[in-house]
Amino acid sequence: DNVVFPMTMKFQPLQLTASGHDIGGNLLFGARLGFSGTPSDLLPIDLGRCQYEQGSDGKMLRLMTNPNVVSLVGLGSNWSPLGILQHVAQADPPYHALIDSGALITGVSNQ
Repeated sequence: DNVVFPMTMKFQPLQLTASGHDIGGNLLFGARLGFSGTPSDLLPIDLGRCQYEQGSDGKMLRLMTNPNVVSLVGLGSNWSPLGILQHVAQADPPYHALIDSGALITGVSNQ
């Protein structure tokens, strides 16, 4: 029977949050330009259909499978998100990019 956050439970006249669809739509910006390495037609309706560059998938695949450009590092069975970040931060020579690390580096604060 108790309301824990009475001030925040009240109706707010302004929207304080936005999703990716809100940002991509007409709500915030009149013109939008963006790039994603993941081709998808799951775009906000305001953006229209995804415009694919012919041959870009093939170029990306060729680049990402070129051993002169990309290397693979095994993490072992006892890896952790913090361990990955520490490994990258201490690498010598330093890494230039982490690819698709968002799925691995979860629950880590920037504090």
